[in-house]
Amino acid sequence: MMKRKLLVSAVLSTLYAPFGMADMPVVSVEFTETKAPITTEQLQKAYTESSAIVTYANGKKSIFPLSYNALYSSGEQIGNWKAGTIVDKNGNILQTAQIDEAGTTAQGPFYAHSPDANSLMKQGDNIFLVTHLEYDTEAPNVNPSKPMVSMYGALPMVMNLASIKQNHRNGMLNAFDLKNVDMSGVDGLWIPCAGELTPWNTHIGGEEYEPDARAFQSKPLTAMNLFLDASAQLPPNGANPYKYGMITEVTVSKKGNSEVVKHYAMGRLANELAHVMPDGRTAYKGDDGRDVVLTMFVADKAKDLSKGTIYAAKLQQNDGSNGGQFGIQWIKLGHASDSEINAIVASGIQFSDIFDIASKTEYQANPAAYADYKAVYAYTGTGGKTALEYLKVKAGMDKAAAFLETRRYAAYMGATTEFTKMEGETSNNADKKLYVAMSYVQNSMLAGQNADHPADDIHLDSDPKDLACGIVYESNLKGGQQDTSGNPINSQWVATDMNALLMGAQKPATQTAYGTYDKCDTDKMANPDNLKYSEAMRTLFIGEDSGNHLNNFLWAYNVDTKKSTRIATNRAGAEWTGLQAVDDMNGFAYIMSNIQHPGAADDLSGYKSKIPEFDAFRAGIDQRGVVGYIGGLPAIKVKKTEEHHEHEIDGNDDD
Repeated sequence: MMKRKLLVSAVLSTLYAPFGMADMPVVSVEFTETKAPITTEQLQKAYTESSAIVTYANGKKSIFPLSYNALYSSGEQIGNWKAGTIVDKNGNILQTAQIDEAGTTAQGPFYAHSPDANSLMKQGDNIFLVTHLEYDTEAPNVNPSKPMVSMYGALPMVMNLASIKQNHRNGMLNAFDLKNVDMSGVDGLWIPCAGELTPWNTHIGGEEYEPDARAFQSKPLTAMNLFLDASAQLPPNGANPYKYGMITEVTVSKKGNSEVVKHYAMGRLANELAHVMPDGRTAYKGDDGRDVVLTMFVADKAKDLSKGTIYAAKLQQNDGSNGGQFGIQWIKLGHASDSEINAIVASGIQFSDIFDIASKTEYQANPAAYADYKAVYAYTGTGGKTALEYLKVKAGMDKAAAFLETRRYAAYMGATTEFTKMEGETSNNADKKLYVAMSYVQNSMLAGQNADHPADDIHLDSDPKDLACGIVYESNLKGGQQDTSGNPINSQWVATDMNALLMGAQKPATQTAYGTYDKCDTDKMANPDNLKYSEAMRTLFIGEDSGNHLNNFLWAYNVDTKKSTRIATNRAGAEWTGLQAVDDMNGFAYIMSNIQHPGAADDLSGYKSKIPEFDAFRAGIDQRGVVGYIGGLPAIKVKKTEEHHEHEIDGNDDD
């Protein structure tokens, strides 16, 4: 079946590199600008008007027009399966879903509208694409007289595995077969967010907004009970919150079979993703939410994330202006294996087995009674309420606390938990730089807004309206580092600082010709979320998830020229997700990129009183999620120099 292309601006016959230059190293890649959308039709669509200008080592240049191409949309039949179909542990398609204790029930079948992470991979001669689907947006109520039901976090989620054909003449991709990755062996998948292809060619991604185990100790985890067919039961028969909020790794065979493991040893957070460094051992984890923590995992062995050490970052602010400059120290939280932590979970452990807890009111009424408790202010996860609390780890429970209550334990140990909306992470391996997206810089990151936080490690003093548009931070990565106890950290890829690299800004009053509904500068990145870096193009790709831009943009930031260019615009309300920079797959390059939750009611609610004929405007947006890519590029070959060298996996990366 011919796939519908959202917009094609490329003449595919021009795709090949000029004669004799197919293997010529590339010196630089520059992108031309896609202008901000103006017309109603433009606001409702996803497209690119950009081209890539490729300069080769012999000094010649070629221009390649880009195109955005859809592989499939939510609910679309691909082979024998419909994309994004939600199932239970036995593979049965969910037909209804009771989503709360009040009995609200949605009518299925359900097709998730929020494709997130992509990993395009070759296995032998075959090409596969693993894609997370994060959530469904809304569904009809079983009672047709009642309004649509918001479905965020209300269903078990899914990964799709697509088989891909590549046109060897023009590079076009086609999904010809699709199936769900079987999650029954790991008790299902909870709100999967971003992800990436590991250096050893597996897919890895995060489960976001982990369930607050304190809250779900006394109420059922409804979404995952739907997967387990456990009705409204609590553990041990119902879903255990400590099985969710993990890093998930998927291995795909040459025949398209998949195996799944959850890495309990990497800790439990609101995992945006785990970004693995080229040593195959060191990984950084984005922790989404407000009042969250930055963690680093160092595996014992390369290409094996099943055992290792977790560290949490302690920041020291050196400058609070222009987004801030910080030093980083690393606090060791613990060392464990997947099997160790999985056994603790299987034992039936609950939150109350790990911590003694007192509220702020209880502590203030009798401080002496809680003298050995520590003040903690950190995001608690889905279902909980973030507030100052006083904790004491029970005897023998430090390991359980470190790996199952990672953020709370990090705060307990003195780590910084003032980050707000920490999202994607990626790295420039040649220059040994880590990039971290802070989508919204607000609240506890601002000077004078620390509230009940026991510490005040971050106190930025720029204009809050600018900071609310987000920041991409850059860190230098080094070896020879020690943790706060003076013990060596066994990695050559340790972040030693964090400095603002790119900042959004409030919309200037003079910017009136376009971006009518934007609060942040339409010509600057706003609220960065997904990040991916291309070593060959020397380019950081930034996908927005902004409530301050009606249309989210995809940006290309060249780390050498320091130029940031808008290269695509999304449907109103949609987020750019699933970024992956594929520099060379059989002679072609791709920027994998998805359209997530387009036109969703929650994402457009703030514009209802501003956009004329809003209901008609929203109805004109195709609200299906789309898995796709930006094509039009030939393979980009890395030009190796002494300055821009590659780092390979080293199984003996000991300091």
